[in-house]
Amino acid sequence: MSRVEAQTMAFDPPEASPGPWIDIGAAEDLPPGTMQRYESEGQRILIANIDGTPFAVDDTCTHEDASLYMGALQGDKVKCPLHGSRFCLRDGRALDEPAEIDLVCYPARFQNSRVEIVLTPRLD
Repeated sequence: MSRVEAQTMAFDPPEASPGPWIDIGAAEDLPPGTMQRYESEGQRILIANIDGTPFAVDDTCTHEDASLYMGALQGDKVKCPLHGSRFCLRDGRALDEPAEIDLVCYPARFQNSRVEIVLTPRLD
């Protein structure tokens, strides 16, 4: 087990999972400081690697429905490309107006050199 996988498991133990884990790609395709978009059945999820830990949130800005994937990753925050609202990727908090509603967060982890998410929102 790599250091990154061990770190991630500490944040999201398997028994805390509210649904099945979905393999969405190779961990090497999501290096630290990058983000990707995953789409399934009309649901768009933004996945970002923040210092070796994956975080997953809704890809849609809560203000004007813009894709956050098209925005800028700034540390552990993503900036909306439309009006500049920023969201914390660790907990989904809306940090700047005009967005006032937080993003929905999803469980994410690195497992066996793969990126996995659960499409059921986190309960924390």
